[in-house]
Formats: sequence, structure tokens, C-alpha cells
Amino acid sequence: MKRKVIQIAKSTQLVSLPRAWTKKYNIQKGDELDIEEESNKLIVSTEKNVILGTKEVDVTNLDRLTIIFFIRSLYKIGYDEMTITFKNQVCLDLRNNKQVPVMEVITREVSRLNGVEIFTQKEGYCIIKTISEDSAKAFDNMLRRIFLLLEETFRELEEGYNKGDKTILQGLQRKHDVITKFISYSERLLNKVGYKEIKKRDLMFHQLEVLDMIIDILKHSSRYLEKHNFKASPEGLLVYQEITSCFKIFYDLYYNFDFKRIVSFNRKRYEVLDMFVLHEKKISKKEYYILSNLYQILEQILNLINTRVVLEF
Repeated sequence: MKRKVIQIAKSTQLVSLPRAWTKKYNIQKGDELDIEEESNKLIVSTEKNVILGTKEVDVTNLDRLTIIFFIRSLYKIGYDEMTITFKNQVCLDLRNNKQVPVMEVITREVSRLNGVEIFTQKEGYCIIKTISEDSAKAFDNMLRRIFLLLEETFRELEEGYNKGDKTILQGLQRKHDVITKFISYSERLLNKVGYKEIKKRDLMFHQLEVLDMIIDILKHSSRYLEKHNFKASPEGLLVYQEITSCFKIFYDLYYNFDFKRIVSFNRKRYEVLDMFVLHEKKISKKEYYILSNLYQILEQILNLINTRVVLEF
């Protein structure tokens, strides 16, 4: 996109703003804009939120999980009002192979989304609306909270795995829901409000998506442990503890960047691989399966570290 410079008198030069951008952020005469000089670029920004208005979608014939992802995606994009229509009162829950009420699915998902509620509910449709103002200041606090909750989840999974405690393992589903709620809200903030450093916005969004993958791995692992009802072997527990320590290294790295921490992570990652080979015959097939699943977390952390390095520079 190019704009011609307009000369006003001797010392003033003007450039017009793109109409689509001014409409998107409701820029009016007299509004103040922030202008940041960066090398040969001028970055123009506003503290106003994106105005997306309303969106109507039909979820007829969609399964439970697709409905959840559909609503969550609209929320993350930043819509302030969503009308969900459906011709059938039930949908298929593929994981449990049964029919469940559509409104039950919608209500549960909305409870996982920060700052929105169901305002209208009638046969065949419901309307979801925003009840709070989104603020850029909330993002950093929310991200810190996500890290803390993930750290707690690692500890609780270790306790449930070590003791074979189903109550603890079942509780991880609730922890997953809270973390997912915070991640979705953080992504909504990035889409609606932006990030304090514009060029890093997409990197922050990517990091949130990877953190979401990690909590999903922990959730599915807790379900598997609960279903198959076994306690950790000493060797298996040691492998899991090393995986947990790798996450702690990244947590420290994120807020206190140091290349030594990256070296420490790489060393520990290879140690975990060696432990898999060393203890393979001492670990049952079921336990080996769950540990292999949890090992994926290390690959996701490696992904996070690569992104964190870019954020540093």
C-alpha cells in the first residue's frame, strides 16, 4: 500500500490513512494516534479496539468438538456478539459416541471464555455477548498466570501418576479448562487490542497456541492414566520429572533470557532420550505409551524456545 505525501506550507507534510483501517478502529476527527519511528518506518497505532460487530453462524449437523472450536475461534477473532443457530437440538459427541444437547455444549464452552455470556436462549438459537472491556494491560498478567497454572498442572499430574490417584487426575480436566480460558482470552486480546510491539504480535500468538498444545497433552495423559489405572514405576516417574524440569527451564528462560538456559534445556532433552532407551525394558507398554506421549512436550518446548529467541531480538 502506497500513499503520496501532501505538502502543506513549508514545514508540514501529510499522508492519508487507509479508509479500511480507520473504519476498523472507528478513527474520528480529533482522535489521537501513536506514531513510533523505527528505522525507515513510521508505525501508526491506536489504543482503540477492533470493532467487528456481530456474527451469525449455523452449527446444524456439526459434532460437539467442531461446535466448540467454531465458537472459540469467533471469540478469539474478537467478535462482541455471536448468534449461534441450530436446527437439531442434539449433536454427536464422537469421543463418547453419544448424542448430547447442543445448548449444553454451547453453555459449557461459553463458561470457558472470559468476558462473554449467553444473553438470549430460545429454541433453535442463542446470542452470546461481551460483558467486559478488553484491555491491552491485561495481556502480560494473563500470560504470567498461564505459566503458573501450567507449572501447577505438571506437579498435579506427577502426583496423580505417582499415586495412581483418580481424583487428582480427574481434577486436571478443570485445570485444563481454566488454562484454555486464559489462552483464548489472551489470543482475543492480541486480535482486538494488539501487542505493545506490533512486529511481535504474531510470535506471541504462536507461543500461546503451543502452550495450548502442551496443556492438551497433559489433559489427554491424565485421561489415559485414569482409564488404565496404574501407578508410576520408579523409572517412569524419573523420566516424567525430567520432562517437568524442562518446562521449568523454559519458564525461567521466558522471563529471564539467558543462552545458558537454552544449553541446559538441550542437554536435559538428550538425557531424557537416553533414559527412554535405558529403561525401555523396565517400563510396561502402557507406561511407555504415556511417557512417549508426554515426550512430545519437549518438542513443543523446543518450538517455544526458538520463538523466544526471536522475541529477544
